[in-house]
Amino acid sequence: MERLKGLRIVVTGGAGFIGSHLVERLLNLGAEVTIIDNFLFGSKIEHLRGHRGLSIIEGDIRDAGVVSQATGAKDIIFHLAACVGVEETQRMPFEVLDVEIQGTLNVLNSAVESDVKRFIFGSSSEVYGDSLEPMKEEGPFAPKSTYAVAKLVGEEYCKAFRQKHGLEYTCLRYFNVYGPRQDERFVIPRFVNRVLSGQPLEVYGDGKQTRDFTYIDDVVNMSLLAAVGPEAKCQVINIGTGVTTSINELAETISKALDSKSSVRPAYIDYDEKRPRSIETFNRCAGNSRAIELLQYKPGIALASGIEKYISWKRSH
Repeated sequence: MERLKGLRIVVTGGAGFIGSHLVERLLNLGAEVTIIDNFLFGSKIEHLRGHRGLSIIEGDIRDAGVVSQATGAKDIIFHLAACVGVEETQRMPFEVLDVEIQGTLNVLNSAVESDVKRFIFGSSSEVYGDSLEPMKEEGPFAPKSTYAVAKLVGEEYCKAFRQKHGLEYTCLRYFNVYGPRQDERFVIPRFVNRVLSGQPLEVYGDGKQTRDFTYIDDVVNMSLLAAVGPEAKCQVINIGTGVTTSINELAETISKALDSKSSVRPAYIDYDEKRPRSIETFNRCAGNSRAIELLQYKPGIALASGIEKYISWKRSH
C-alpha cells in the first residue's frame, strides 16, 4: 500500500458510504485525494474536511467540465459515483441511465485526456441476477434492473476504452457492502435501527433470499490492492466473501448482537411498487477465487464480527 503515497487520486462519489472510507484510507496512506460528489444524499466526509491532502469539488459527473477540472494530472481514478438503493433506482430509471452511462463516459474520457495510470470502476453484483452457484466473473449474466444493466454497460465501456485508447482499468463487482456510515436505505442499518427502537424487522417475501455481506474494511483493502497490483490490470473482479446469509439469518444475527428477541418473529411483508418482486435477487454469492489469486487477499471479517463493529459505531454516533 506504500505505493499509494504521494499519488494524485480522484474518487467520484467520494462523499458516499464506500467512497468516504476509501478516501479516508487513501489520505492516511499519504495520497493526495480529489473528491467529486453532488452531495445529493448528504456527506459522510465531514470529519475529513480541512485535511491538507483533500480537495473537494461539488458537482455532478454528468457535467463534463466538472469532471475535467477534477481529473487533470491525476494518477488513479476510482469511479464510485452512482445512483444506489433499490427504491431510488426503481423510482428514477432514466436518471440511473444518465448517471451510470453518460456520467461514466465523461469520467472515462477525462481519464484518457489526463493519461491516468489506472481507472477503477465500481460495478455491482447486480449484473449477475440470480444464481444458485457462486457467481463467477465470466458470467452468466441476467441483470434484473435498470441499475444492473447500466453497470454492465459501464464495464463494457471500460473494455472499449482499453481497446481504443489503451486505458488500464479494473472493474470491481461489489457484493452487499456494509459497515459504519451506511444509511437506512440498506438492510443492516435498517434492521439495527429497528431493533434499537423496539420495532419489528420488516422482511420482504419469506426472508430466505441470500446475500454475500462484505464488510467495508475488506472492500477498501481489496479496492486499493486492485488499484496498484499489476495482476489486476484490465480484469473484472468480484469483491465478496464467498459466504451466503439469508435475510432471516441476518435478522437473527442482529437480534442476538443486540440481545433482543424482536427478530424471532419477523414481520414479513409483500413486495410492492417501490420494491417489485420482479427485480428481487433471491440468491447471491461471490465466486472469489479470482480475487484471492490476483489480489492475494481474502476477506477476513465475518458477518457477526462486522455487525458488532457496526453496532459499536452506531452507539457512539
